[in-house]
Parts: sequence; C-alpha cells; structure tokens
Amino acid sequence: MISPVRKFWIQFLVLNLLLVLGTLAALNMYTSHGEAVEVPSLLGKSFEEAESLLVALDLEAVVTDSQFTEGFDPSAVVATDPSSGLLVKKGRRVYLTLNLADLPMVALPQLADLSLRKATLDLQNKGFKVGQLLYQPDIAHNVVLEGRRNGLSVAAGTPLARGTAIDLVIGLGNMDSLVEVPSLIGLTLDEARIFLAESALSLGSVNFLGEVSDSSKALIVRQRPMPGGNKGMVKALEFVDLWLAD
Repeated sequence: MISPVRKFWIQFLVLNLLLVLGTLAALNMYTSHGEAVEVPSLLGKSFEEAESLLVALDLEAVVTDSQFTEGFDPSAVVATDPSSGLLVKKGRRVYLTLNLADLPMVALPQLADLSLRKATLDLQNKGFKVGQLLYQPDIAHNVVLEGRRNGLSVAAGTPLARGTAIDLVIGLGNMDSLVEVPSLIGLTLDEARIFLAESALSLGSVNFLGEVSDSSKALIVRQRPMPGGNKGMVKALEFVDLWLAD
C-alpha cells in the first residue's frame, strides 16, 4: 500500500516530467521547418563579409540604415537586428546598420563671446572636440574670442566634419597677474582642463598611477602646485601637473 505522502511526490515528479517533455516538444515544433541557428558576430565586418557569413547559415542580409559610429571603418556593420548570439530559424532576415562612408558635416556653432564652459558644451553637443586652449591679452577676460582650425580662424556656421578638433582663443585680462590654484582633486582630466582654463592656468604633465582601465574616468589624486589660498597663488598661465588613478 503506497502512503499518501509517497503518492503525492510520485504524482509531483510525473507532472514535472510531463512539463519538461512538453516544453521540449514545443521547441522541436518551432524548429521543425528548419534548424535554429545562432546569429554570428558581425560588428566591424564589411557588408560583403557579413553577407557571406549569413548566407552560409541560410540567413538573409538586409541593409536598413546607416549612421556614423566613431571607431568603425566606412561601410562596416555597426548594429544588427536580431543581435548576435540569438537563435533564429533558417531563412530569417538579419537587418544590418552600416557605418557611413563619409563623416557627416556639421555647422560650427557660435563660439565668440561665450564662456569657456558654454563653448565647450556647445562644441561637444555638435560632435566636435575641444583642441588647444590659447590665451591672448584682451579686456574680455575668460571669454572665448574665436575658434580656430589648423591655426586659422573659422567662422560660425562653417560646415566641418564631425569629430574635428577646434582650438579656442581665450581672452586674458592681465598676462602678468597672479591667480589662485584651484583644487582639482577628485575631478576627471576633462573637468580639470576647464577649471584650469577658467583660472588662466595651463595643463602640465599628466601621469597615471598603476593600471588605468579608462583614462576618461580616472580621477585626480594629486596635483602640483597644490591649492592653498594666498600660498597657492602663481603667475597666470603657470603649468599644473596632475596624477590620476582609477
């Protein structure tokens, strides 16, 4: 005679076994018209390479979009749908996004008469990079006087390739004045560049301590000269050396 408790566990195990078998049967039905295949990794490959890999798996390559993605060759695959690693049925279309063959042209924003912080933000929002920070005597202290490319002044509205570095000319009221050294501890290098420029100081040597996985996220742990009120006063355009770590 089987006890009620033992009978319950037997029924429980049988029910779970039937559920597993049912799931396997459903999966088998899904792929009954063709085996499921894994979408290969296609990022960075040319369209011809990607198409060849997909055809070998009985999948169809379809280009649906193009965009500019930094770090990829022109016409390279920058995105796929479905993503690589997913299982799909043979015959499925895989939609590809290719990198633009040419860098998109963007109009340079107005930079003159802006603060350095505002000019930097406007450039980055348009996809440009901030190049050198150049100072020249001017009554408009700490104000951007103009943007330059390859040493030449460039007017607002000029179409330039996205990613172009723009040098900024900044007014400095008194080249011989003493300025206070700001505290840069805990800032990233990009943040420190802005603080130094606003203080009419120059970036000196940049040193990384130990292994740094991402220099853009590393934080400043030491600076020279150190901040310190009146004791931290130095001549304008003095160099400030930095040490950074993860």
